[in-house]
Amino acid sequence: MKYVTSGSGKMPLISLLAILSVSLTINLPGLAVSPMLSELHHIFHSSELESQLLTSLPNLCMIPVILIAGRLATARHQTGVLLIGLSIFLLGGVGCFMAENIGTLILLGCLVGIGCGMVVPVAAGAISEWFVGKSRQQDLGWKSTVSNSMVIIANLYVGWVVARSWHAAFAVYLMPVIPLALLPMMTQRYVKAHRKQGAQASASTDENFGALHFSGRASGLMLARLILLYAVLTYCTTSISYYSPFLMDSYGMSTTEVGIVTAAYYLMCAVAGAFVGRLKRLIGPAVMFISLAMCATGLLVIGLTANCGIYIAASLLTGLGYGIIQPIIYNKTTYVAPTRQLGTRYFGYVLSANYVGITLVPYIDSFFRRLFHSDSPGFEFVFSGVVAAVLLIWALLEHNNYVFAVNPASAAPSPSEVHRRSLRESSPAIS
Repeated sequence: MKYVTSGSGKMPLISLLAILSVSLTINLPGLAVSPMLSELHHIFHSSELESQLLTSLPNLCMIPVILIAGRLATARHQTGVLLIGLSIFLLGGVGCFMAENIGTLILLGCLVGIGCGMVVPVAAGAISEWFVGKSRQQDLGWKSTVSNSMVIIANLYVGWVVARSWHAAFAVYLMPVIPLALLPMMTQRYVKAHRKQGAQASASTDENFGALHFSGRASGLMLARLILLYAVLTYCTTSISYYSPFLMDSYGMSTTEVGIVTAAYYLMCAVAGAFVGRLKRLIGPAVMFISLAMCATGLLVIGLTANCGIYIAASLLTGLGYGIIQPIIYNKTTYVAPTRQLGTRYFGYVLSANYVGITLVPYIDSFFRRLFHSDSPGFEFVFSGVVAAVLLIWALLEHNNYVFAVNPASAAPSPSEVHRRSLRESSPAIS
């Protein structure tokens, strides 16, 4: 049996692969079929908003389910939650092959979202549970790589196949078959029976750096900041999936080109996740600020131009910025959680922010388009770029806060940082 380092010993490689396979599903509801939105708009003669409900409503359904699953997916019930969630996801995916109208597709998409919501906290929580230190940061990066790579494949496939059969595009919703097949290798019983712990716990393990977890009011305020940052940034960058089909269609570009542009974004997210540790060391302590600047710049460029090549380059830039920030947020969540046992619940809170951001996209953008009386095809990208720039300003103003401060040499906060922040946040006079 092959093993990988867990930070406090060794884990079976097959167990890590099983845990990562869950991430194959977590970005699929809605986003995987976004390249076909304009095609469905023409097929069913639906409004732009009705077509977008196919991506937004599944994510809306996921939000409360994620919060509930984060509480239910304890070590005792984790396997059961995964089994039920993946099965519901697969059932909804099979139903899409038989749907004949946009309303049925939306309802089945919601079923897919409910199933996916049950597995989302486990996708990150299982890594937090079994891996520590640098191994945890690396594997959380791989989690981002796997989930974003799946969206790349799905977008390219959907962009290509929709011109031949829109029903066939929903084959991407059959992906839960893989984690279901690997589920026995990630159960508590299997991992505990096959893992190898070091003779002496490493200094990087949670048992030895319990003091590095934030607690009390400091923990709650940092959790709120992480949720806000993740939700708003996801809202901004999701414009590439939501509005590229309509923007590019208005300039006469094909669904295949749409698939390439959206895939370019997720490609760079995937690459950044795989190399997040090296990128942190390369860019240095300013990594969060530079990454936010990349996102703002890429979105503004898309909104102000009308060229497919430029769209691809700007999507790559935006994906690089978002792809660096995403696993950093995940890793910070593990230390913001007061205890290791609360890690999955805190991941539920933070990961729900991702789907809040995705869900709000069409409603916020429609409101501001009407407010500014804009008829520009690229309005949503320009507006999202401005919002990303506001996030950058916020980050610069709070550059000493753990949420934005990054130490390239360590994935964890220092004991003095935890103590200082806890004292500061405990004072009601200091926000």
